[in-house]
Amino acid sequence: MRARIFFAAAMTLVASSAYAASNTIVTVPWGALVSDILAALHPAAVSLASLALAWLAARLGPDIARALHAAHIDQVMTRAIEAGFALVEGAEKGKVLEIPIANAVLRQAAQYLVAQAPGLFKELGDNLGQMLIARLSAAGALPAEASAANLDLAPAAHVDGKVPPA
Repeated sequence: MRARIFFAAAMTLVASSAYAASNTIVTVPWGALVSDILAALHPAAVSLASLALAWLAARLGPDIARALHAAHIDQVMTRAIEAGFALVEGAEKGKVLEIPIANAVLRQAAQYLVAQAPGLFKELGDNLGQMLIARLSAAGALPAEASAANLDLAPAAHVDGKVPPA
């Protein structure tokens, strides 16, 4: 190892003295050299970046899909409740609703889901009513006397576009 270091130092000394002895200016085309190196490394860098993205997508894909699906459910449920408020007479957002009006809002929200997201309507199934009631409760629209006995836990929605009367 020491011999190599000594040899490298000697070669450097010889080269520098030969350079100093000749009054020739040696220029190294750094720009072209760096450009050539980068051009040679570019395909490898792109390949490595693509490989990293593919690995990341394979690793996080299911989690991302679940998060996007949950966000989609949240968005559609919010719009359904907003549609229920907009379509039911006497339903004002930010106010406590009477039980019959709350049930009408639930039915309109369920009908909105049938019309706008039928696959989600089928997916939610029996949980739909409870989820819509939770949204109404979070909005502060349910009165204190609201319960499973007087709220429509399975809001009727029909694919033909008609909602049964309250």
